[in-house]
Amino acid sequence: MAIAVVHRDSPEGRAAIVHAAREAVQRREQLLVLHVLDDDPGQDAESDRTALRAEIQATLEGGGVGESSWELRTNEHDGDQVSALCALVDSSGADLLVVGTRRMSPIGKFLLERWLQRLLLEVDIPILVVKEDVRGTA
Repeated sequence: MAIAVVHRDSPEGRAAIVHAAREAVQRREQLLVLHVLDDDPGQDAESDRTALRAEIQATLEGGGVGESSWELRTNEHDGDQVSALCALVDSSGADLLVVGTRRMSPIGKFLLERWLQRLLLEVDIPILVVKEDVRGTA
């Protein structure tokens, strides 16, 4: 099977990638990094993917798991990023999804970020929610 992780360019997104890579190594499973691209005809999708790969590899190296094997999977959205992300998860064959979120107050935890709330409701596999480690080690 595989472990999928949602790529977001944020401290919590980077923490999720590092955590997912460690989990994949421990379980001896494939790591799939999922990213939703904007549906912008003016953008060069292949150059976006190249930049994403470099960014993800730098994140893995910074987290001490640079030797991890991983695959980038992307999907374009036409206004609904969560639906595009759910489609990526469904097609990935993963048995675990890792997402990063920022630290929240107790009421913030109750009122999760809207995209994360939808993801929790719409994805059929277990989701591991990771917070950025404030001590600096993801």
